[in-house]
Amino acid sequence: MEMFDPFINFLHMFMGTPMFYPLVTVLIVADALAPIVPSESVLNLSGAFAGSQGVPDVTAVIVAAIIGGIIGDNICFALGGRLIGYVERLDAESKAGQAILWVRRNMNRGAGATIIVARFIPWARWVATIVLGSVRFNWFAFVIYDTIGVIVWAILSVGIGYAGGALFSDFPLLGMVVGVLLGSLVGFGVQKLQGKLFDWRDERRGESSL
Repeated sequence: MEMFDPFINFLHMFMGTPMFYPLVTVLIVADALAPIVPSESVLNLSGAFAGSQGVPDVTAVIVAAIIGGIIGDNICFALGGRLIGYVERLDAESKAGQAILWVRRNMNRGAGATIIVARFIPWARWVATIVLGSVRFNWFAFVIYDTIGVIVWAILSVGIGYAGGALFSDFPLLGMVVGVLLGSLVGFGVQKLQGKLFDWRDERRGESSL
């Protein structure tokens, strides 16, 4: 589609500049503090464009995302005591409110796994980090679990986008759309898998206690 060529050329130029990678880091730090636009969409898009057009550099995007995720989450954790009041006033029917219920329910079942899985759920990772910071959860343990979650999240978000872009390398826009759509399913799938594993573990514990 020639009408989209100027847009594709702009993205090619923008994503091919060295400044793109620091911008990714800044965006992800900002997303950790105020999850208005899910940063994984940017990673899906970057991966998809790399798969179809060859830029940006996939490894550099992943590294930039990991740096941004770790910095942003730790800032949010440090501010947990100040932000918890805002979290508790959120509408229970909103996405953020539902995330609070999910975090509190799963935190009692396994804090480490919840921290990792929450990284894949925009509002949940924000809520989980604030809640943990407010109750003075062990910072060292948080750093370990959060770093694992951020690394897996960054690799999957960029990698799945890349796969979608590579499948439709002759149609860049379609490749980007497919990459973003595939990436959006990751968080849903990880959340469902965690729920199944926790349910299975709870059932096993119930059987063993009889």
